Amino acid sequence: MLFFMLLGALVHCEEKKQPPTASAPSVTTLPAASLSASASAIAAVAQPPRPVVLVAGGDIDLSRNTGQRILKNPELNPFSNLQSWLRAADIRFANLESPLCDLGGKTVSEHNRLIFAGPPSGADVLARGHFDIVSTANNHIWDFGKRCLEETLFHVKRVGIQAVGTDAQGKDPLRPVILERNGQHFAFFAVTGIFNHGRLRDHVAKPYIADADMGALSQRITEVKPKVDWVIVSVHIGEEYIHIPIEATRYALIGAAQAGADLVLGHHSHTPQRVEFHKQIPVVMSLGNFVFHQHRDHPWTGWSYLARVTFPPKGPLTIEACPFFIFDASPQPLTQAQQTAYFQHWDAISRAPRAAIRGARSADGCVALLSP
Repeated sequence: MLFFMLLGALVHCEEKKQPPTASAPSVTTLPAASLSASASAIAAVAQPPRPVVLVAGGDIDLSRNTGQRILKNPELNPFSNLQSWLRAADIRFANLESPLCDLGGKTVSEHNRLIFAGPPSGADVLARGHFDIVSTANNHIWDFGKRCLEETLFHVKRVGIQAVGTDAQGKDPLRPVILERNGQHFAFFAVTGIFNHGRLRDHVAKPYIADADMGALSQRITEVKPKVDWVIVSVHIGEEYIHIPIEATRYALIGAAQAGADLVLGHHSHTPQRVEFHKQIPVVMSLGNFVFHQHRDHPWTGWSYLARVTFPPKGPLTIEACPFFIFDASPQPLTQAQQTAYFQHWDAISRAPRAAIRGARSADGCVALLSP
């Protein structure tokens, strides 16, 4: 008791010694936004990792007819019919097949309809699909040269979407994009084995676009793998309009799995192709089209699927196929009869030793793909 009485007296004396005009001690106040961000960061660290769902789609072409529609209707949303799948995912990925740049209202070359670009507002269309990341490593990204590539990357970034597989500075197009979701970290790579203007390795575009050099890719995967939980590789490669991948395509895609990828996503054929497993690693031979005006001579360019992949904090990932039909460059869910026809075709193209086995169908129409 005596101690507390003495302590009170000392404090009282100190208060009397202070001059009456002395200013109050300064207090640093953090902005509310900083406090909120700090609290969120602490909460995120405290939470254990949770499963992450990735939805991956194939080729998106926002040029030619679709590009003209975007110019006339800036609010166009070709992904509106698949919003339930897209919104429910934690990460949304696709291959952006068309560059996005200002060609004065044109969306295709006057001399070649296979050389094309979408308008800059195409990036806003992608944002309506809730995409987080797109591959720009493909045969069309250089259709109008470096300026158009730079514009594409600018506009994609403008709407908050990451691009992987190209570098506007020409320094490191193979650099991975790292995404964090639910306490897990993902490294995305994108490369192309197809180029419209000769061999990429011999072209002036080589410093800007990641070539499908599996040796270089393997080295980069080795470097990043200890720092992340999962490695995903997108490869633009293969022959167009075929249902069964040629052996060279299989070799390249399986090579990406052997290089250390946990998931390989192929595209370029414009048709849905089977999924194979290489030592339990899913290798998607081709995701087909996503948003694309295609030849009526090739009806299966209008049928496709999203790969829905669930990454658990521990244990192997799981993969599903979510099929859809493309009508007027807009993907639509399948009816029950269409699903039956689709998976009959799927079974026909999946007769291979390592091909995925079709499993149970979920309530939202996706089908589990199982390792044989």
